This record gives sequence, structure tokens and C-alpha cells, in this order.
Amino acid sequence: MKKGFTLIELMIVIAIIAIIAAIAIPGLLAAQRASNERNASASLKTLTTAEADFRSNDRDGNLVNDFWTGDVWALYAMIPITGGATAPTTGTTTDASTIIKLIEPAVAGADGASLNGSYYCISFAASIVNGSPKAGYIYRVFASQDDGAGATALANDTDGADFYDSVHDRSRFAFMACPDTLSAGKLIFIVNADNTIWKYNLPASYIMTFTAIAGTTNSTSSITGTGSTAFLDGADVFPSSPGSIGCSKMD
Repeated sequence: MKKGFTLIELMIVIAIIAIIAAIAIPGLLAAQRASNERNASASLKTLTTAEADFRSNDRDGNLVNDFWTGDVWALYAMIPITGGATAPTTGTTTDASTIIKLIEPAVAGADGASLNGSYYCISFAASIVNGSPKAGYIYRVFASQDDGAGATALANDTDGADFYDSVHDRSRFAFMACPDTLSAGKLIFIVNADNTIWKYNLPASYIMTFTAIAGTTNSTSSITGTGSTAFLDGADVFPSSPGSIGCSKMD
């Protein structure tokens, strides 16, 4: 007759498994965070490429070579002005055949402060893109940039009342990529029209609150915590000197 495991043997096996898990799981979590962070920095590069395309090819059809600074969502979902129209058609449509699609839908769905439905974008639908973090990260435009003499708005009216309102800038743009939780990533990434990606190490007090875009309801996000005033504690300004506030350039 075969003899089964004794209680002591079972306890030893369980203890060994627990030790292996305690060693392996932190490493797996760290590897996943690193993957998320690489994904986020790569997505910021995609956004800078999209902005260059948007400006040089007048993708929104407003007859001005300018950058889009209103949100992230429109770089995927905007329906351009065509046919000699003098203004964008307000409202929403689920017809995705004419949208500009300059970025991945997953990045658009991770917009942390969208203007969905405000500037002739398609209406969000799960069949187009899911509204959720992309690999644990949320993407946002900066509202302002410090060019050395204090913060100035990045969202400006470049084409007059006949076209768009304050959602462009002729020479500047800036984006941030923020983790949904510290388990997803421990770095914020930022970039502006200089095309240099910077990273910032987040403090343990970091908290991201995110509500994804859904239907015609815009996404929202906010960051709290104690740390850099450029990213935490309610500020939303791309700094004049990222290195001076603890940022470092990506390798």
C-alpha cells in the first residue's frame, strides 16, 4: 500500500512554495512595471510624431499650420473640416471612416481629459476603442508651459472665430504619461515640442484618479501627492527646466 504525505511533509512543501513565490512575485511585478514604463515612453514618441504630422499636413483642415493642444483623444478621433466649410460641425457621430487616426486607439482611449464631442470628434464606442489605461498608463496634455518667464497657456485660438476655439498652438505642445497606480509604474514621463522625453520618479504618496471616456462623457483624471509641483499637488505646467525639479532625460 502506498503511503501518503505526512502533515509535516505537506507543511514543508507549502513553505517551499511560499518562499519561491516570495522571491519570484516581486521580480515579476517589477518586470511588468518596467514593461509598462517602456510602453508609456514609446507612446509619447508616437504623440510627438502625430503632432508633427498634424501641423505639417493641416490634419484638422483649419488652414493653419498649428499643433493640437486640446486633448489626446482628437489626434485619433477628429473629423477634419473639408469641402470649404468655415467651421467644424459640433456634435458627435459614430462614423469612423473619416477620422484622422494619427495615434493608436489604445492611447486615445487612455486620454485623461478628453474633449469628446466638443470639436467634431466621433462619439466613443467600445467597438472603436475601449476607454481604459494603456498598459497601466494615462495620457494628458499639459494646460500650460513655462518658457522661462512663467506659465503661459498651450491652448490658444490660432484660427479665429470661424474655426476652432482655444485648442491649438502654433509652435508648442506638451504631454504627460502617468501611471494609473504605483503598481503599474513608478515614473511619470513628459515631452514637449523639443521632442526630449523626461522621466520623474514618483513618491509613495502618488495617487491617480481616472474616469475613462465613455459615450459622449469626457474622461477625467487628477493627480495628488507630495512631490514635484509640476506634476503633483494640482499643478499642470510643463516646466522650463525639467532637470531642475528632479526629472532626468531618457537614455
